[in-house]
Amino acid sequence: MIAALLLAVLLLLIWLIGRHRRPLSPGSGRAGHAVPAVVTAPRADTTGRAPDTALHVRKPTAAKTTAARRIAADTAVVRRDSIDDTSARTADTSRPATDPCARDTTPPWAYLDPAGGLHRSPVSAVFSATKPCRIDWRRGGQPSWRTYAGEEIRIAASDTIFFRAIDSCGRRMTERFEAYSITPLEPSAHCPADMEYITISGTAYCIDRYEWPDVKGRAPMPYVSVYQAMDSCFAKGKRLCSSDEWMLACAGPYSWRYTYGQTYEPRACVTHDTAARPSGSARECRGYFDVYDMSGNLAEWTNTRSLKNHNYYTVMGGFWESGAESGCGDSRYSYYPQNRHNPVGFRCCKDAAAAGK
Repeated sequence: MIAALLLAVLLLLIWLIGRHRRPLSPGSGRAGHAVPAVVTAPRADTTGRAPDTALHVRKPTAAKTTAARRIAADTAVVRRDSIDDTSARTADTSRPATDPCARDTTPPWAYLDPAGGLHRSPVSAVFSATKPCRIDWRRGGQPSWRTYAGEEIRIAASDTIFFRAIDSCGRRMTERFEAYSITPLEPSAHCPADMEYITISGTAYCIDRYEWPDVKGRAPMPYVSVYQAMDSCFAKGKRLCSSDEWMLACAGPYSWRYTYGQTYEPRACVTHDTAARPSGSARECRGYFDVYDMSGNLAEWTNTRSLKNHNYYTVMGGFWESGAESGCGDSRYSYYPQNRHNPVGFRCCKDAAAAGK
């Protein structure tokens, strides 16, 4: 009896010892709960050497699992221009890092002031742009480009200036040019000081440089009838322009489609806006002659009756939201002449005086 009891106790001890020495599951921290191996990307090498592109695999113990997770998060850094690396190390999904170039998709627009065309004396031109950018330029006949540094570009004789621009995001403005024709002449011999002398193929007359009231920097006057426009010009010793005079001053000797050239440029004149701007504020909206805002800003009355309906007068050009339909040949005739219209203004003309009179 006692011997049998001692044998049972001995067998129980042997079973307990064997259970205590059973190995744990591979890679585990607790019996029966497997912990997967941690995969981390290599740290950036600050010595300048190329980093090892192989992934490092290791089997941590339970005590090292938290540290391994920190290493994995620390190496998952997204690099962006103009964003500090440390900002991407914080796992804050409520404030994601954004690339400023992803928001700004518009290329720069650079232009010369004064613009090209006919000038009566030498000019000093400077570049302006719609946003910070680098401007490269060269003169006609010169193959090498130079970076603009704010200097005045002296144009003493007829010349062509080529230029291009690129912003910090790599967005480029297509190469453009301005052709300057320097032809000395004293306009006051033919026209009042506030008017430009237009002469093409034997046709000569004077035209206001700006829309009425013909003052640079002043808001042009809309909401006038054709009869009010006629009376206003008459009071100044002038007359309302004919449609042919208006178009000739706009298109110039080369019959440009727009006052600045053959191709529509959305940012050259006030054609994509919510209202007219002060006269002359769009500096590139200059014609071959020294006349401004003939594409966009305000459409303009003329004293020419429409061929489609003799009861109406022709309105030339576009206004602030006409887009591409703001060329020198774009005209409308459906405005009642006795009524005042919000996007319609005018400018005046005058017969040119003979030289010396």
